[in-house]
Formats: sequence, C-alpha cells, structure tokens
Amino acid sequence: MPGLLKTDKIESRTYQEVIAASASSSNTLVVLPTGLGKTVIAAMVASMKLEEGKVLFMAPTRPLVEQHLKSFNSFLKVPEEEMSIMTGKTRPDKRYEMWETDRVFFGTPQVVENDLISGKVPLDEFSLVIFDEAHRASGDYSYNFISEKFSCQKLALTASPGGSKEKIMEVAENLEIENFEVRTEDDPDVEPYIQDKEVEWRKVELDDRFQKAKNDFEDAKRTQLKKLKKLGQINSVSNVHKGDLLKLRGQISAEMSKKDDPKLYKAISVVAACLKISQAIELLETQGVSQCYEYVQGLETDDSKAASRALNDKNFMEGKAMIEYLMKKDIEHPKLGELKKILEMEEDEKAIVFTEYRASAKKIAEKLGEKGIDATRFIGQQGEEGMSQTEQIDVLSQFDQGEYQVLVSTSVGEEGLDIPAVDYVVFYEPVASGIRDIQRSGRTGRQEEGAVIVLMAENTRDEGSYWSAHHKKKKMNRVLQELKNETLEQKGKNRSLDEFNGSKKQSGEEEDKKDKLEIYADDRENTVAKHLSRKDVIVNKQRLDVGDFLVSDRTAIERKAAEDLVDSILDNRLFNQLNEITQFEQPVIIVEGKELYSHRDVHPDAIRGALASITVDYNIPILWSDGEKETAELLESLAKREQEEKNREISVRGEKSPKTRRELQEFVVAGIPDINTKIARRLLEEFGSIEEVFNASEEELKEVKGIGEKTSKSIRSIIEEEYS
Repeated sequence: MPGLLKTDKIESRTYQEVIAASASSSNTLVVLPTGLGKTVIAAMVASMKLEEGKVLFMAPTRPLVEQHLKSFNSFLKVPEEEMSIMTGKTRPDKRYEMWETDRVFFGTPQVVENDLISGKVPLDEFSLVIFDEAHRASGDYSYNFISEKFSCQKLALTASPGGSKEKIMEVAENLEIENFEVRTEDDPDVEPYIQDKEVEWRKVELDDRFQKAKNDFEDAKRTQLKKLKKLGQINSVSNVHKGDLLKLRGQISAEMSKKDDPKLYKAISVVAACLKISQAIELLETQGVSQCYEYVQGLETDDSKAASRALNDKNFMEGKAMIEYLMKKDIEHPKLGELKKILEMEEDEKAIVFTEYRASAKKIAEKLGEKGIDATRFIGQQGEEGMSQTEQIDVLSQFDQGEYQVLVSTSVGEEGLDIPAVDYVVFYEPVASGIRDIQRSGRTGRQEEGAVIVLMAENTRDEGSYWSAHHKKKKMNRVLQELKNETLEQKGKNRSLDEFNGSKKQSGEEEDKKDKLEIYADDRENTVAKHLSRKDVIVNKQRLDVGDFLVSDRTAIERKAAEDLVDSILDNRLFNQLNEITQFEQPVIIVEGKELYSHRDVHPDAIRGALASITVDYNIPILWSDGEKETAELLESLAKREQEEKNREISVRGEKSPKTRRELQEFVVAGIPDINTKIARRLLEEFGSIEEVFNASEEELKEVKGIGEKTSKSIRSIIEEEYS
C-alpha cells in the first residue's frame, strides 16, 4: 500500500525500490551493507502488505526494537496508537490485548516466541513478518520457531549472513526463504551511496615484563599439557589452542558417560586447568594487567581441582607475582596509550571503541576520562553490573546528542545501532568472526567518511584473530557473489508461497475442529514448551509453585536433567521437591540425559539409592528421556492419557494470582469442588458472570455440558450451606 509511505521522509534510491518490489511477493533474504537503508526497504514492503493484514518487525534487543518503531513512525502514515512495542517490559495480559487490536508490532524474538507458545498471537491476521539481523536464525534461536508458526510472507534483513554457503542456506531454510536480494559495496546501483572507510591496523609491542609474565603462564600451561600427553589424551604439547582444549573436554565427557575410569576424571581436571591458564594468558595479551589480575585473584576463591592445579604450579605463581607488581605500578596494556593517541579528536567528532570484556570497557572508559575525554560504557543486561534496557536507550540517546564523545561497547553494540555521525571505530582487540567484524566496522561510514582502526598486540593471538576474520570476510563475499548468480532450486519441501500458505491454513482449519491437548508449563521451561507447541498442544506458560508441567488436575511432572538430579541429591533439594509434588494424586519424574553417573564424583550406589527412594518411599514413577524433544513427546502422551482416555481436565490451584480478569473469573469458579477450568469456562459462557453462576438453580446448572445431578447438587450445597 504505497499510499502509506511518507515519500517526503525517504530519499529515493533505485536499489531500495527494486529490492522492495522483489520482496513484496515472496519470502526474501535481503543482504545489504550497513548504512544503506534496510529499514527503509522494510517500511516500503510493510506499506504494501498492511493492506492485507498486520505486520510484525522483530530485532534482537529492545534498543533496536525502539529504534525501528521510531523509524516506522517517521516513514509510514500509520497512527502511533496502532503501533506497539512487544518486549518483556510489557505485561503479558496487555500484550495479549494489543495482538488483537493493533496493526504494526515491534518486538524481541523471545517475547514473540513466548506469546506464540501460549497461543495468544492471531496468526491468520498477519500478512508480513520481518526478521532483522537475520543471520541469527541458526541453531535453536527464537527466529526459527517463529518462522515455523507464521504462514504469511517473510522478509529477512542482514549485512552479514554467514561465512559459508552452508551457513547462509541454513538461515534461508529456517526462514523459508525463496528469493535472495544481495548487494555488495561494488554493485553499481549501491556504490554511489558508499562512504569511504579507511581500515588501519596498529601494532603495539608488549614490553619485557609483560613478556615475562606471559612466558611464565605458558610454561605452566605446558606442564599441564605434558600430563595430558602422559594420560594419552594428546600426541603433542605444541600448538594446543583453546578450541582444541574445549573439543578435548567434550570428547572426555562423552567417554565418561560410557565407563567409570579414574584416569578420565583426572584428565578432565587437567583440561580444565589448561583452560584456566589459557584464559589468564588471553587476558594479559589482549586486555591488560587489571583484567588478568582480577581473573587470577578469582582463582584463589575457586575451590575446584583445576584452580588448585594452576595455583600450585611454580611457573604460574611467578607469572602471578609479575602481574601483581605491574598492578602496583599502575602499568596497563600498551594498547591504552595507543588508544589515547587515536582518540585525540576534534570536538565534534565521535568514536566507538569495541572490546570483548566488560572489565576492559570499564577500565578504558576510566582511563579516557582521566585524559579529559567524555567516554561512557555500553554493555549488556546480564549480571549484577549489567545495564537495563532503559539505561542502554538513555546512553545511546546521550551519545547521539553529543553528551559523550566516545562509546566504549562490548558486543551488545555490534548490531544495528543507528548512530550516523561516528567518525572512528576502534577494535581494542580483533575478533575472529567475519560476521562480528563486519557488524563492528559498519558502525562508521554510514553517512559520512569514517575510519576503522584495529589494535593488535604483536606476536599474540590478536594477529591470528585478525587474519581469521579477514579470510572469513573474503570467503563470505565470494559466497554472496555466487548467490547473486544462482537461482535457488525448488525442492519438494520448498513449495511456492501460495502452496505453503494454503497447506498451512488448511491444516490449521482441520486442527481447529479437534479438541487440542492442553498443558501448563512453568515459564522457565521454554525449550520443551516450544517442542510441545510444534505438536499443536496448547501450552499455558506461567510460574508454577509445584512441578514443571501439569497435564491434568491430578498429574504434575517434575523434569530433571540427569546432572541436576545428581546435584539436587547432594544439596537435598530433591527430597523437598518430592514432598511438594506429592500433593498431586499422580506425580511423575522425568529424568533427561545420560550424565547420571559421570556428572559428579558421587558413588553410583548413592544415586541408585535415591532413585529407589523416589519409586518406593514416595511412590513416584520415573520416566527416562534422551533429551528435550523426547521429554515433550512423553508429556504429550501423558496429556493424551489423562485428557482423552481418562477425560481429566487441568485445574491449577495454589499458584500466584491469575493476570487477566477473565482468568481470575475462571479461577474463582474452578475453585468449586468437581469443577475444572474447562467446565468453569462453560458455566461463565452460559450464565455470563460469577454472580449468575452462583444464583443458578440445580436444573439450570444441569443444562451445562459436564454437570450432572450429583455435581449440580454439590454446587448448590457449597453455595447455600452456612459457614461454620
């Protein structure tokens, strides 16, 4: 619906119009360099699709969501009250109402996923779903599940889809992409809008004291590697990197699940010690003294055998002593001195400094402040020191308005920030990821010329990371050129959009005719809930005081990962949970995974004794599951048996108060003996209010399906009987 576009607010660019026209009729992945207006293209497509239905625009973080809402407000002639933000800050009952009434939605994928699982999104009313930063659609990311649920048209946006054709095709398959619109900086229709971006790398040299501490740590690591070689886990102590150690740890864990061998327990402890020493080396090489010092100090309060192995090593202790000396002398990494030189900017210039670690962001901002440079941190939400989404939005606004000259950001600032006047992007350390390198670099040169400067410590892992990202970017560009020249082959499962929509709608219509199974899931059980939702089970997510899932009024299920079962035996949580769940007539335990006897150094007899107690003393059956998908299948079977074969209904009592007025009314009526939630709904639909339900006669009550003479008498008796 082009009439909805505010054409005076959008600069006319031919490539945007061509891409929008192409994306208006098929599921499309748009790959476009940063700063070239992917949001404008999304608005153009949305203006056409709003004629057919609602539009959903998703982005990974709330600041990005807020940013896209602001852009759409300026690009589209849609009243502000018809555009809604759907994030965790919006109460669920309010979101459920907004899904029904509004037209354009901007949300984080986790919140949209939760509302889809709960069945609160009117899927058939949507004509377009937009996935920003679409390269995230791999593994088990929320975008994949959301794409499965929506049968409408899809638009995916990214500047960096992946380093290989396999990765790009994984994203395309997960989002059901049929059409590719790819532009690179060399394309003639895009080139006029590309700003010059100078890329420079500056090497710094570690002085002798840094080198001494590094050598001591490396000697300590070599000592542990020799032990691994002696145990037969590695063939050589040379060129064993962090990735190799992580892979080895996984292999040893897999072996431990099959056999009880003391050598394996020792080996995995030695691998853990190597990883801890490797982390100290990495922090010293790439970040500086403060970060390495804090990490090493933390090992002293770490009660693991791995930490003890590191701290008891003579070479490690010598390296630690040198770090402590440098700390007392207030000597930091030489990168800081080079950074201060780089940021001797004009008053109206701005810069973003990217670093991997929060501690580094804090230290860099402090040191720049001492130099008289207005700098502030921009970090993620996790942990005690994390920034809330409101704080993130405020910081970006202050930076945009010139209150700060430098933004020191962790990875949270790599994607999608619309800060047009950034003159410099500085990598405090190179990143090995081609995608992240592109995202970081894209923060400058968006509307004006910019510079990218990469700091590298000589003869350290910095150099390896830089060249790794360089080669990955070259490979990605080759793959993108291939995609531009190829036509995506249609496969059996990649039908046309019309066929796909038709089959899904038909399937949905058939399912609507059936009575669906219903399961209550604790709101922390997200992955299993997704598997249930894929099976078209109605999943009611809420915080459950007892159990993780409810499949009927009498059957509650406690789900335990095998590792957590062992941990809960050791800290006595298990038997408290068993006492709580036995308030249900038929409780069930599902144990998930195979790490029961290898997770902790616990004698197998102790674990078997706990399992025997669960079954014999508490009379609770134990079901075994290979993983989350099989757990969902077991829950579906339990729900079928209870709800279809036994005709039992779910009646949740004792949890926190229901959130909506409707749920509260159902909750009150379902509190009557022999009345479950489904019958409570029927009563309220029949009589219109709680008052009228309570005023109904026995004869009137019996007219409601599921209420016979005995139940109607019981209801009247409870209502009329005098309280004593």
